[in-house]
Amino acid sequence: MPSRKLYTRFLQLLLPLLALAYILAAFITAALYYQNQITEADNQRNKTLDTFAHVLIKPLWDCNSLTASGIIHAMILQPEVLGVSALDQCTQQPIQVGVAPEPGDKNTLSTTLQYTDEAGRVHALGELRIAFHSISIFTAASRSLVPQLAVFLSMLAAVLASVLWTVNRTIGSPLATLRQAMREHRPLTPIPDDWTEELMEVTQTYNTQLQDLHRQARHDPLTGLANRLLLEEHLNRTIVQVERTGSQGHVLLLDLDKFKPINDSLGHAAGDEVLRTVAQRLLACVRSTDIVARLGGDEFVIVTSDIPSYPEPDNIDALVQRIEQAMSETLNWHGNTIEISCSIGWTRFRREGNTPAALLAQADAEMYQVKKSLLRDR
Repeated sequence: MPSRKLYTRFLQLLLPLLALAYILAAFITAALYYQNQITEADNQRNKTLDTFAHVLIKPLWDCNSLTASGIIHAMILQPEVLGVSALDQCTQQPIQVGVAPEPGDKNTLSTTLQYTDEAGRVHALGELRIAFHSISIFTAASRSLVPQLAVFLSMLAAVLASVLWTVNRTIGSPLATLRQAMREHRPLTPIPDDWTEELMEVTQTYNTQLQDLHRQARHDPLTGLANRLLLEEHLNRTIVQVERTGSQGHVLLLDLDKFKPINDSLGHAAGDEVLRTVAQRLLACVRSTDIVARLGGDEFVIVTSDIPSYPEPDNIDALVQRIEQAMSETLNWHGNTIEISCSIGWTRFRREGNTPAALLAQADAEMYQVKKSLLRDR
């Protein structure tokens, strides 16, 4: 599937909702405007009817047919008037202009024409009828929606611009920063203070998981010791330190004796417990600046470097004795006594030309010499 930007997806979801909101608002506005038009039209129609009826009474009473006809012709010139009719009492002839008003039609208004003389007597002069244009809801809607559409489009442009700016600032840019950090497999620290709570939580989770992955990639899952990858990184740093400062350093390689019979007789669970115990005992024998690693199987490596600030660097023979003494303690496993012993070979960092592979190979060769010596003594 083609990738979509966040703001594109946002607009795809937002625009239908805005269109629906506009249609609903337009419908309600058109309905209200239509009702308002009807009310205003009724008031205007009644006012027109009353005004012209009042003006028409005297000419009809005076049998001034010309004036009466002129007034009725003037009525048809009104914007909303379709037709007018009245009766000339003197000639008994109807005066009609435009469409003939139909009695009972909702768009036709009528009123009785009456003249009151000086004696207070009322004389009927017939009826005035005016037919008006019908009020269309579509006409009313078009009149109301055109300005509303202009306002809506202006507001929509302003809203979309502000929303896009806000989304890009609060979500888009932070996500781009986080995505770049994830591509480079690096932690994102410090997390910007202006990020939202959700983004900060996601970033913190990512940083934690990245730290866990880095640790898992560089540590042995069984013993928690450094694995070969972390060992080589530490060896490279130690080589640089030793060659730059002229300090001393050693690489010790340990191989457990008779480890396979323990696995075969007591099971792999017992063997795993032996490896974990050995790891803890080795850590107790070294300094915090040293590193203990498990190469695999029953092989362990210790890298120790004497920092120049130390007044008296540890002696390698003393370290070997501490390790052998720690290994001499037996281990109880579900009622079974397990004896642990190891063969240790070590080598010293040279002044130059050190490599991790060469140091490990030299320590391994020394360790096998120790094993051979033990076999001969037995």
